[in-house]
Amino acid sequence: MKDHIAPEVNKDGFHCPHCGIYALQLWDNLSTQKGSGGAGRTRILDGKIGYCTQCKDYTLWVGEQMVYPSASSAPKPSEDMPEDVKQDFNEARQIVDDSPKAAAALLRLAMEKLTQDLTGKEGQSLYQNIGDLVDDGQIDERVQQALDSVRVTGNDYVHAGEIYNPDDREVALRLFELVNIIVELTITREKLIEEAYSDIPENKKKGIEQRDN
Repeated sequence: MKDHIAPEVNKDGFHCPHCGIYALQLWDNLSTQKGSGGAGRTRILDGKIGYCTQCKDYTLWVGEQMVYPSASSAPKPSEDMPEDVKQDFNEARQIVDDSPKAAAALLRLAMEKLTQDLTGKEGQSLYQNIGDLVDDGQIDERVQQALDSVRVTGNDYVHAGEIYNPDDREVALRLFELVNIIVELTITREKLIEEAYSDIPENKKKGIEQRDN
């Protein structure tokens, strides 16, 4: 899976908010014209229009802000994400561009729900749940390190009256990716394995069971 590349003005390529595909983007300046005929004067605005080479749709930007479409710059949730987790994930998508701190808080809540479902343990910290998933082999240490890099535990933010590494849009977008990665490495992977095994003929399954016993 290619990492989600959020839309950004003048960027050569990103995941299109219309078709959701990573594609080359072409850019033009936005301009207005006053007057008519030869007396008209063209004024270049602080705006851009981007064209997706995949779906041929466009985005409108004022400064660095995308004003059309009003879609989230965050990735969509994995298809196999549990509904209660997906609800928090989608709510975070709606607010990430206006309030990345609030989106990050919702994503940590979503991640806590997800890891509790996967470990079957309640009352543990998110950090402990992630560690259990690593110990069980459901995710690898690289994912754990990525989570640590964005300070998954809220207590890491405030110490001795000082705030360290506050959430910004980049951190929030990384959290979206991490939630999706955990779903894909656990729920989706297990689903694919079960589907592959269910396709094996019954007589072959019996032979596998006899071998394993």
